[in-house]
Amino acid sequence: MDAQDRENNENKPAFSFKGTFASLQYRDFVYLWMGQITHAFALWIDQIAKPLLILYLTDSPVHLGLVLVARTVPAVGFGLLAGVIADNFNRRFILLATKWVVLAITALFALLVVLGLIELWHIYAYNFLRGGTMAFDQPARRAMIPSIVPSNLVTNAMALSTGSMTATRIAGAAGAGLLISVSGFEGAYVVMTIAYVGAVFFTWKLRPIEPARSGYQGIKSMGNDLVEGLKYSWRFREIRGVLIIGMGWFTFGMAFMQVFAPLFAVNILEIGNEGFGYMVSLSAVGSTIGALLLAAGNPSRNRGVLMLSLLAIYGVLLIGFSASTYLYSDNIIPRSIDIFIWDGVPFAMSVVFVIMFFLGMGQSTFFPLVNAVLVEKAEDNMRGRVLGVLSLDRAMTTFGGAAAGFLAAAVGSQQAQIIFGIGLILTAGLMYIVYPPLRKID
Repeated sequence: MDAQDRENNENKPAFSFKGTFASLQYRDFVYLWMGQITHAFALWIDQIAKPLLILYLTDSPVHLGLVLVARTVPAVGFGLLAGVIADNFNRRFILLATKWVVLAITALFALLVVLGLIELWHIYAYNFLRGGTMAFDQPARRAMIPSIVPSNLVTNAMALSTGSMTATRIAGAAGAGLLISVSGFEGAYVVMTIAYVGAVFFTWKLRPIEPARSGYQGIKSMGNDLVEGLKYSWRFREIRGVLIIGMGWFTFGMAFMQVFAPLFAVNILEIGNEGFGYMVSLSAVGSTIGALLLAAGNPSRNRGVLMLSLLAIYGVLLIGFSASTYLYSDNIIPRSIDIFIWDGVPFAMSVVFVIMFFLGMGQSTFFPLVNAVLVEKAEDNMRGRVLGVLSLDRAMTTFGGAAAGFLAAAVGSQQAQIIFGIGLILTAGLMYIVYPPLRKID
């Protein structure tokens, strides 16, 4: 057992977990995890409420894409800086500061909604500020994990962290749809604000054992640190390969939930606010199961091939989702046909919902693997910067989100989603063929 693992053992409680929930035997990971759960609950309410609010105000797929751009631009702009700060300052302090800022931003936005003063530009500003703030949250939170669990549990901890995001999607998405139907957008954003209070509390309770950091002395050489982070990430072929496939994911995969899914729900499937919430909740059930399976399996071999496979499968599922909506929207299988999988749910709609389940499962297994490989392959003093470089991949979310909105407006949501699914499949296939180091990652 190395020194890091001995430090981690000092944080153990009297009880222990094995297998799937092994990382929960470390107190500080529990607090980190609970902070993420409350944060994620609020986030998923926002993921449902905001697109519906945009469609309510504008009925425009273009604005759905551009609002996503507003969130990713600052994330990209601050990403490398955030990585440097995560490597030079106390990571708990960074997390706590970001949670407080997000709480303040959300409370102000909720106030505008409650007072009936909300306008489209407020949504753009809100998303911009949220994106800039959360750019600092993610590198610090993920880079902290190897400091609070042993090295052999990093993938397990990453999977459980993702599981917290996905499990809360079930309650957050379904609850958001119901809240909007019952109490309007006002109720949804008030509940979000309360949830962020919980995120602040659990993050404040976090007391991880971390190595001393250079602090302001490190910031003095920020320019050099930024360049060093880029060079470091490019120099190691495995890290470089993971960042490249992450770029593909952010380009073609991230637009689904923010742009395509609300368009399908409102304009094609015509299931309304509650239906959209339930549809996203079903994907969350799949995400939770996928994350728990990954945590239980805790794979340590052939992770490169697994990531490429998941990327391609997700593309196939996106194409399948879009194709299945034709069954419903074009009455290829009449809506009145007496075939039901669930009580009162036509067969055609059931196909859509089943695919949503597997889309959630694919997403929740890909992301933890990417993050686990990056933090394992990078040295501790470089982890924040490597994860900061990952934020550059989010620049492709900017491109992908804008392209998704304009493409959906030009050719229709169904056709546009098929094109994006093909993009994921081609990315996975090309990287498998032309980049052997990625296939060799264990």
